[in-house]
Amino acid sequence: MSKLSLSLLVLALLVGVTACGPKSEAPTPEAPSEAAEEVVETVEEALVGVAVLTPRADTDVAGTVTFTQTGEGVVVVANISGVAPGLHGIHLHEKGDCSAGDFTSTGGHFNPTGDPHGGPNDSIRHAGDFGNITVGEDGSGHLELLTDMLSVDPDAETTVIGRAVILHEGEDDLESQPTGAAGARLACGTVVMEGLEEVPGMTEMEVEEESENPDAAE
Repeated sequence: MSKLSLSLLVLALLVGVTACGPKSEAPTPEAPSEAAEEVVETVEEALVGVAVLTPRADTDVAGTVTFTQTGEGVVVVANISGVAPGLHGIHLHEKGDCSAGDFTSTGGHFNPTGDPHGGPNDSIRHAGDFGNITVGEDGSGHLELLTDMLSVDPDAETTVIGRAVILHEGEDDLESQPTGAAGARLACGTVVMEGLEEVPGMTEMEVEEESENPDAAE
């Protein structure tokens, strides 16, 4: 046998031994740590919606309303200015359309359960019943409440995204149906995800011509 043939035979044997050797296994992906899961949960709970109020043409109302998702529900915080002192009804309405001059284009209170109107502490009420905001002599007011009837998740049936906050001229008596006899609408703001200028997919939102209940537009 020639030296060349012998060399080729040895090389072939070495390759065969290497190929038959033990193979290293790919590392098994580690399961998410508790810390990572907590971070994901925190991100999910940090959803925030915001409504910037647009005043009726004959008023100087200004303000913002924020909706922050937490593990216990949605925290609603309203800050307003340029309003007459006293109590003023404030509600979440079903449609995020503030195009009408009197803001009746927002429809009635957001009420997915079909329950009667009530106060924010009543067990039976509209999901959009926030009661009243107290305005001081300086024309400013602040309201903060927690509700488990709403969500900031855009995909949830009870989402606040794409709906409208309405500030009323008068006090919500928390009893009269269907809207608490709070009077005309002073300001309107469409709720959008924080950081966005408009509601995704709702820039050309179709709005029903009229509510089936004519009193719902109060």
